[in-house]
Amino acid sequence: MGDQLEGFLADTWWYGLTSRLSDLDLQRLAQKRVKQGFNAVQIVFGIPPETTPENPKASSPFGPAWHRDGTFNPDYLQFARQRIQYLNSLGLTVVVYGAWGNQVGWLGIGRMLDWWSQILNTTSDLKVFYCLTGESNLNPDNLDEKLFDNFSPNLPGLTVLKQPHFNNGLLSKIHNRQSFRLQNRRRAWSIILDYVSRNTKIPVLIHPLPLETGFEVVENPHLLAANTVQSGHSQSFRPHLLELPLTHFDLKDDAGRGFINLEPWYEGIRNQFWMKDQLYAYWVSMLAGASSYCYGAHGIWNVGDGKFLNHWGNQTFEQALSLDTPRLIGLSHQVYLSHTNQSGEVIPEMQGIRLISLTRKSLGTAITYIPEIKDAPEIPAGTIWLPVEGTYSSTLPSNGQVVVISGKYS
Repeated sequence: MGDQLEGFLADTWWYGLTSRLSDLDLQRLAQKRVKQGFNAVQIVFGIPPETTPENPKASSPFGPAWHRDGTFNPDYLQFARQRIQYLNSLGLTVVVYGAWGNQVGWLGIGRMLDWWSQILNTTSDLKVFYCLTGESNLNPDNLDEKLFDNFSPNLPGLTVLKQPHFNNGLLSKIHNRQSFRLQNRRRAWSIILDYVSRNTKIPVLIHPLPLETGFEVVENPHLLAANTVQSGHSQSFRPHLLELPLTHFDLKDDAGRGFINLEPWYEGIRNQFWMKDQLYAYWVSMLAGASSYCYGAHGIWNVGDGKFLNHWGNQTFEQALSLDTPRLIGLSHQVYLSHTNQSGEVIPEMQGIRLISLTRKSLGTAITYIPEIKDAPEIPAGTIWLPVEGTYSSTLPSNGQVVVISGKYS
């Protein structure tokens, strides 16, 4: 099952099933991404992040996916299905996110199970992967008291926690309440994972917060098709782009399952992480062992107008759509897939915490990524790919990013 997750290149459209993205803009964006080499899209099938069911920005032309009282919207379900069918017709697989983490506290587990039943009934015959939720442990508006209302799970090893006794002291109360919330949230999504995995053969993932992994945020990680992370939107997380996949493959119990960074730096988020950062994130993630890659651009994920969710940056949809980076990532993805079978030994060369080069050796071929050629003491011989230019070269440049392919494919 996990093999289906290898090699996809996804764009991120959290608001792609809302009225923020018109039919015309959906077509423009989808057709452009296909031309640029993408074959997948991440979309929230429900209420997108950082909004509520009451907010018109969360609604489709037929209203929101569901209302706060737990009433589902059948017209939304059909609208969402039609959009996914259109994306499928262009060759795009859709990674369907069922919700955002705190929303299970709004609906409760029983109704979230019902919502997932609706998702499966609506999409199971389409070309999709499933992701239970985005940011599974995102802080809720309350303590998730509603999670287990009128719901008594009878699953081996999954038991409902009771509210702990809070001892004296403000810090102790905060710690106990946080611990209670995290344990109950983990339990809730574990129950939902059990249900979804029993009712589909389609691969299932989960999207965690930074500093967590998908395997850590549920009690039954053996049901997940791959381990997943969100590496975070700050320069301080740069080392994690390399460390997270390497750590995953050091696990003894991963059962051969892959690794995917579902949310690396978004281009333009917080008005930074532009093209060179994006290409760095791509090559480091893939050479370190990632099964697939997920790109995102601020202005696209939120269908931005410069004002909506501009605490993350003011890049608009049109500005993000004009970026050349997706084309360059698509070209690098073609180069990577044509020269590797996504296995082999990974050899990083470091200077302190700074990456000098990253090599992946497999079946007589070595691919070496060098973030800055001026910093590399030795350059292997082979075919030269220049990620920033998106082209092969007969000579090495004096500076910048370089990929060298050595061996039988060079």
